[in-house]
Amino acid sequence: MARKYAYGIIPSNEESSFGPIGLGQGSREEVYTMVHQGLCCVISDYQGQDFRGMAKEELIRCLMVHQAVIETVMQRCTVLPIKFGTLLEDSAQVQRLLQQGYALFTDALHQIQDKVELEVAATWDTGKVLQEIGNEEEIVRLKEAIMGRPAEETLEQRIQVGKRVKQLLDRRRDSYRERMVAFLKDTALDVQPNALLSDEMVLNVAFLTNKARQDDFDYKVRELDGVFHGEINFRIIGPLPPYSFSTVEVMRPNPDRLEEARHLLGLGEVVSEAEVKEAYRRLGAKIHPDRNPGDQQAEERFAKLREASTLLLAYCRGQGGGRRAKGERFPLTPQAIKDSFLITIKRPAVGEGQETPRGLTC
Repeated sequence: MARKYAYGIIPSNEESSFGPIGLGQGSREEVYTMVHQGLCCVISDYQGQDFRGMAKEELIRCLMVHQAVIETVMQRCTVLPIKFGTLLEDSAQVQRLLQQGYALFTDALHQIQDKVELEVAATWDTGKVLQEIGNEEEIVRLKEAIMGRPAEETLEQRIQVGKRVKQLLDRRRDSYRERMVAFLKDTALDVQPNALLSDEMVLNVAFLTNKARQDDFDYKVRELDGVFHGEINFRIIGPLPPYSFSTVEVMRPNPDRLEEARHLLGLGEVVSEAEVKEAYRRLGAKIHPDRNPGDQQAEERFAKLREASTLLLAYCRGQGGGRRAKGERFPLTPQAIKDSFLITIKRPAVGEGQETPRGLTC
């Protein structure tokens, strides 16, 4: 039976179709929505292999389809992206996701309404920059000190020259990047750095801005060209959905690990955040390494207790759709865990997130 591939969450009371543009084997699958109380999950049927076992080329192809679907949906309405590779077992699980995440999704969609992501990539001529650094007085002096001497005698000095050139190159790149971000951030609501994908890249940063201010942002980027005297090549990618600022991550809790964590903290089958924190404080005070000098296992026991607490807190916080009443308790029975998700809306770490593509800055 086909699983359901999830692309994003949109505000709508009506089921709709976006056409055969989704991930599929050999041909594209129909992308459509499932509704729950004014929210829709954008999905398609999926019968392909798990993404973890895919070759890199196929993974990138799938990622580009994933992003193309979200950006097509964006043309119609606000869309909250779901992390690439999110698969649900069936329609019932899609409905449970919408129900459990309802408050969280509603709040996030409100926050990103009428906002877009604009990514700015800036590159320089690395050869030219290295030549300029090579002509600096410090580097010239270091080179002169080893000039004319046999290579075997100066290997260490040559290595040191290379390291110093790399330090100066990185320092110049960092300085340029700081100036660029400072110049642009006044026209943005938020800023998120992305990984630099090559030595030629000076800047790779996502900016969250109001749709109404896109022209202002474009103008500021054009001004940067003059600030750097045309020596930097600037490129704007977007407008995009807010991949770098608000991406839904859906995980399934591990029943065995939760059961082990519950027993380690001495908790029952129904827990609250407050109960988890209290158990951690109480037990942690007893087994903390500082309270047990000479006990070689104290460090390991305390680390396991901290890990168990973190896991249970994440489970509690992933329930209730992001809105939890004070003291609310959640069941840890096998069936309750099987029927639940751990839902977070987060900005991916630098170098993480949607794995790359977008406007193909790689």
